Amino acid sequence: MTGNTSPFEFDHTASARPSISGDGRFVAYQDGRAEDVFVWDRTDGTASGPIEGPSKTATLVQLSEDGSKVVYLSGPDTYVHDESSGTDQLVPNVRGVAIDPTGRYLLYATPDTNGPSLTLRDLETGTDETVSDQPASAGTDAVGTGGRDVVFQSTADDIVPGDTNGKSDVFVRHFY
Repeated sequence: MTGNTSPFEFDHTASARPSISGDGRFVAYQDGRAEDVFVWDRTDGTASGPIEGPSKTATLVQLSEDGSKVVYLSGPDTYVHDESSGTDQLVPNVRGVAIDPTGRYLLYATPDTNGPSLTLRDLETGTDETVSDQPASAGTDAVGTGGRDVVFQSTADDIVPGDTNGKSDVFVRHFY
């Protein structure tokens, strides 16, 4: 296997958690020491950030495949940063888990143990769809294009009829 690497000298002491766009143009990364999130445009060699502003600390979750949105956590909240406008959309009191390739659908977990454990939000309309109302978890890249499919895992034995194995299973929730 051969590859082409193009090094970039980050001006940060502990660059971590990199996420790359599908076309390889954008790289989002976290400065682990300062807890800031930056975006590097490999086309023109520039880096922007911290995207969360100088008075906050943040943890990078994921860059959308098209490079348009960056999901990060700051305090108890999730933010979705729009690269073209430079604005942030706040999703309060939840932990962002993943974003679909287009940057429109955010998968998040809530700290409320009485409600759904995973929810999919349409960021354009603000509407939510329950992915799982049982304890469940998911990772980055868990949301398919257009938010149509979400993959997650759970040890709950009542998500689908007949699941009695008592082990963690993988599920796919299909919307519309």
